[in-house]
Amino acid sequence: MAVAGSTILGHELGLSIGKPSTATAKRLVIADPYAAGGNWFKGNLHVASVRGVGKDLPNAIGAWYASHGYAFLGISDMNTYTWASEYGTGANPAIPTVDATYPFAEVLAVGMDHWQPAHDLQGAIDWIAHDGGLPVLAAPGSAGVPAVHHLFGLEIYDARVAESNPAQADATAMWDRLLSAGNRVYAFAGDDATSLEDPALGRAWIEVLAPAPDLSSLLSSLRQGAFFASTGAEFTRLGLTEATISAEAAPGSSLHFIGRDGHVLKAVAASTGSYQVRGDEGYIRVEVIGENGAKGWSQPFFISSR
Repeated sequence: MAVAGSTILGHELGLSIGKPSTATAKRLVIADPYAAGGNWFKGNLHVASVRGVGKDLPNAIGAWYASHGYAFLGISDMNTYTWASEYGTGANPAIPTVDATYPFAEVLAVGMDHWQPAHDLQGAIDWIAHDGGLPVLAAPGSAGVPAVHHLFGLEIYDARVAESNPAQADATAMWDRLLSAGNRVYAFAGDDATSLEDPALGRAWIEVLAPAPDLSSLLSSLRQGAFFASTGAEFTRLGLTEATISAEAAPGSSLHFIGRDGHVLKAVAASTGSYQVRGDEGYIRVEVIGENGAKGWSQPFFISSR
């Protein structure tokens, strides 16, 4: 489905009437990650092959995802780069990804074709970001909120972990704490499957809004935050018009507009809804809940004033 994005450069607040003032009026600025528009392309960036801890060859994994409606794939083997040519095709490109695993953390190095050692989480984030990749903290479980800088993403749902410990698989509370502390962190979801017989296979993914399903376009959209995470519930449109954030999802879905500290600011018992930004929320993200309980998470619309 084609989606038209909309942007807002600023929305004036608090204009006074009466005496002239030398003070510059504050402007509400809402960052819309979906402004560029495009089409939705489904993919997964967290799955292991026989090159790492998995059981299947990369080409077999690539064929499974392609046959199940995925437009792209990143095989993320532990501390090993699995060549894109082993599983990607022109129609279903591979996104280079390495599962950088350390005693202290697991970090997906999205867009990377190599691994480097690190002494702590910040060091792992730093080398990935320095080398041009996107550092995504994977499978964080119930660990405390990391005091780090330049973390690009957080895997808020891990389907493999959900098979054994559903509560530990959901890290949205950690995500809201990071966002509320002023971090600009994007939400990811992935299978984390280790074989084609793994029950986690096909249970969690991301959908990227891009002009085309080629590697350059997909990576560019990921960097802009133009994607959402899902366990089955999907958005068909996310956008911004002036100071109103709107969302549309499949029929039968419901929507939650969520702000600072994870507070639900508006609940909509319908598949279409909108939220009028006040200016003090810090960020607004949208959750869609499907009829079967599946969820989808938009990226935050970050709110500031200038």
